[in-house]
Parts: sequence; C-alpha cells; structure tokens
Amino acid sequence: MVGRDMSPADHQDKEVRAVLKRLVAAGWTLRKEGHWGRLYCPCAGGGCSTIPVPGTAKDPGRAARRIGQRANLCPLPEGDPRRALSGGVVV
Repeated sequence: MVGRDMSPADHQDKEVRAVLKRLVAAGWTLRKEGHWGRLYCPCAGGGCSTIPVPGTAKDPGRAARRIGQRANLCPLPEGDPRRALSGGVVV
C-alpha cells in the first residue's frame, strides 16, 4: 500500500462518503492513491481486494453502489481469476 491514510469525511459526495464510512468501520483501509483514493480489504495477508474510489463521479449514487457491490465480493476465493497475484482485484 502506498499513499497516506484518508478519512471517509474527505470525500465530497455524501452517497460515496456514507459507503466509505461503513467500510472503514468494518476494517477496510482508505488510502490516497490514483485519482482520489483506494480501499483495501481487511483480509489477512495484505488484503485480497482493492477498490478504486473516484473523486468526482458523474453519478455519485451509482459510484457508491458499485463500491458497495465490489466490497461485498470480499473475500474472493483463492481460485478466483479476479484475484491478482499481488493481492489486488484485477478488473
């Protein structure tokens, strides 16, 4: 993981902010990476899933739903092809 830790309160869209608060409370890590940020799952071994978080989504409600749906996939099974060798989700 690179970048600095961030707070869900830093996000400008209330729908995305609500999902981020729920996930961070559940143990996910939010870090400053990419265009705005990236979520790392709390799985042992460095996490199996990473989720990009857009800073200015065209449709914040859709972005929030997408983040929540991707978070519900965690943990990915060991044989899942979306699970990268380095520990992130390949999309």
